[in-house]
Amino acid sequence: ILPFYKMRQMHHRKVLLQMRDKYNEELKELNAALVEMGKMCKEAISKDVDALADTKSDDIDQIRILYEKIIKQREEIENLCYSLVLRQQPVASDLRNISSATRVIVDMERIGVNALDIAEIIPYVADSPLKTQVPILMMADAASYMVSKSVEAFVDKNIELADSVIAYDDTVDDLFDEVKSSIIESIRDGKKKDGSAAIDIVMIAKYFERMGDHAENIAKLVHYSLNE
Repeated sequence: ILPFYKMRQMHHRKVLLQMRDKYNEELKELNAALVEMGKMCKEAISKDVDALADTKSDDIDQIRILYEKIIKQREEIENLCYSLVLRQQPVASDLRNISSATRVIVDMERIGVNALDIAEIIPYVADSPLKTQVPILMMADAASYMVSKSVEAFVDKNIELADSVIAYDDTVDDLFDEVKSSIIESIRDGKKKDGSAAIDIVMIAKYFERMGDHAENIAKLVHYSLNE
């Protein structure tokens, strides 16, 4: 017969293992929720591209619906993070990972805000030829890539992928500079009738540039979550 203190140690160890298994299950749930939120953000960007190509109220309405889903997803992830902290007694490294996740969803929500901001501007540039004369769609593709890969890097704790996303932000910044230069050139050429649309197009480009910044923030959190 095992001594009583040995039995207590074995029971305590079993409880700790069960708690850890439960934590790992909820962590998988958290990661899946983050990936889903990232997909929502990427879809919102895709809808912006569709609306830019062929302005329809349906596309803009869908972006509003997506934004509401993004907000709801953030709330659900926050609740899951609180649950992990309060019920699973995470160790220091776990706390760093959870706190990083709460910062990731803030950046993803802001990406959703940017997508909605773009959607609300698009009707004002619907008839402007300028939108096809600048690399707006290239910016959208670059921002979408950064959002998708930054979330993937965070969930997989992939430092190499995170660093590539951080470096890729220079591409988005360069495209933004190209948009501004093209707009300035078109105005200098005497296309004053497009002056208002030109400002709106620069704002759209700026929102795509901000999306890249938020994706870069997410990628940087990979380093923070790993304490590197």
